[in-house]
Amino acid sequence: MLGDQIKRPPIVRIFLVQTALVIAICLGFWLFEDKVAAYSSLVGGMIFTVPQLYFGLKAFMYMGARSGHLIVQNFYKGESSKMLLIALGFATTFKFLDPLNVFALFFTFVCALVSNVALPAVMKRGNG
Repeated sequence: MLGDQIKRPPIVRIFLVQTALVIAICLGFWLFEDKVAAYSSLVGGMIFTVPQLYFGLKAFMYMGARSGHLIVQNFYKGESSKMLLIALGFATTFKFLDPLNVFALFFTFVCALVSNVALPAVMKRGNG
């Protein structure tokens, strides 16, 4: 069966690796900048990784050809919810977090975003 050949991506594992990357970047900011840059970095990374985890769990809730309509429906719900959570994360951060290191926030956000593209390919290559 074709549905049996398609494997669910390692969503939680990708989230854990992304979180470790965010923490490493955060520690770098703490060591080489200051605590404002460090917590700004942590917040920037979490603004991406937490909604991405939600999307991954929502989008890959169903598997198999018979669940096609549910897969597509959950994919769109997960992606739109992810975008809303990211926007809410940025809005809340800019409204309530003061002082804030904007460079550290966006740098770590972008690193988490890029890792989201790279990690599945690296993990796939490592497994097979």
